[in-house]
Amino acid sequence: YPDLILHRIIKKYLKRKCPPKEKKGLLSHIAEVSEQSTQMEIQAMAIEREVTDLRRAQFMMDKIGQTFHGIIVGVTGFGFFVELEEVFVEGLVKISSIMDDYYLFIEPEHRLIGQKRHRCFQIGDQVKVRVSGVDMGRKQIDLVVL
Repeated sequence: YPDLILHRIIKKYLKRKCPPKEKKGLLSHIAEVSEQSTQMEIQAMAIEREVTDLRRAQFMMDKIGQTFHGIIVGVTGFGFFVELEEVFVEGLVKISSIMDDYYLFIEPEHRLIGQKRHRCFQIGDQVKVRVSGVDMGRKQIDLVVL
């Protein structure tokens, strides 16, 4: 709806018969409507993301304990995110849950590297994980790498 209003204002502005004083008022109205439209879209996107995260967490509740194959899609200092191939849901493997080594985050390379065994986790790697829990409050799916 804001786009329709904006298009009507622009169309009126572009008409040659519009007096200069009215054109100036239309310009400020265009800026105001554009800003309002942008803010509403940002808010709608945030709500959509919240609902999607909630639905994904609900979907995974009965899959706790199940094993999935996935691809690492993000690496941080606290762990890595895995998109599960079979269900297209993203979960988090916390670095504290990987017990086979002490892992360091190499930020420029977006990877975790084990200090003793030199096992590496980086974006694009395929991993096998188990769903260890779902936190509905945070809308987060917890995974453990196998």
